[in-house]
Amino acid sequence: MKIFNTVLFAVNREDHFVEYDVINRLNPNRMLMIGSGGCIALSLKTIFPDLNLNVVDVNPHQLLHIKQKIKAVKKSDLEALNVHTKNDSCLNQAGKFETMFQELRDSFIKLVSNKKEVISFFDLETSDTRRSNILEKWLHHDKISTPFRKVFNDKNINKVFSDEATKHGSPGSYISYMQKKILTGLNKNNSHLNPFLQHIFLGYYKSPKAFPYIESKTLTEMTMMEISILSLDNISSYDIISLSNIFDWSSEDTVKTHAKYFSQMKKGSAIIIRQINNHKNWIEIFKDYFTEDKSFDRYWKENDRSMFYDHIRLFIRK
Repeated sequence: MKIFNTVLFAVNREDHFVEYDVINRLNPNRMLMIGSGGCIALSLKTIFPDLNLNVVDVNPHQLLHIKQKIKAVKKSDLEALNVHTKNDSCLNQAGKFETMFQELRDSFIKLVSNKKEVISFFDLETSDTRRSNILEKWLHHDKISTPFRKVFNDKNINKVFSDEATKHGSPGSYISYMQKKILTGLNKNNSHLNPFLQHIFLGYYKSPKAFPYIESKTLTEMTMMEISILSLDNISSYDIISLSNIFDWSSEDTVKTHAKYFSQMKKGSAIIIRQINNHKNWIEIFKDYFTEDKSFDRYWKENDRSMFYDHIRLFIRK
């Protein structure tokens, strides 16, 4: 595909605690996941060094990117991982999707706030009252919507991803969607500690403890494959498969093909599906083979730190 000529995602905008939850429930021997920016895979290998974790991605640049992160971790190169360092060419900012958030940050600072105020919001020394006042100013600013309109319009999104990425969202809806998700995240308790928000508004992480992999001393090798999931011939060997939000890019026929393919999985194994800006009820396609744990989706709607998703679904093989 034409869009796979570089790194699309420097980071996973996904909370590794979702996968952590499922691993603790199922105690898997073998797990498969989409590579993307590598943050989740590397964090899971840090927490569960003995987990047989396989990573797939159809974009070879993503797999190379993950390998570069592993090298940086092993050298304790925090600067390369954008810890305390604002540098958009470093590993955790150097993706095409990240350029959109860099534009959002620049526009937000120019039109709504200023650098000093943004830094103050995320500073541990800032009082709760001061932080609350800053947030109130932002939320009620007459230009608060402008940065989101400039960045997350369909033309910009399609320029980065093609129109495949907006397949299931209503035209023009990503502007209000992203604004609502990010501002809601800012309004949560201790939002200044949220590494996903730090990444957006500061351009770096305030602490090496942002994600487990950054300070990992136990990072072991993972099997990484440049391949489509549908091309794997041993899908039944996996106890958990984490699909990121690949169905946001997929036609219903493609989702049906995946459902049939995943029917080879063992009873009790699990699939994790994320959805951005759509409410497609994918269990209707999977229901012949899987049941959905609806409490999982409800819980993570409230507790997912990444803020990005309408749904995080857990399907269990019957």
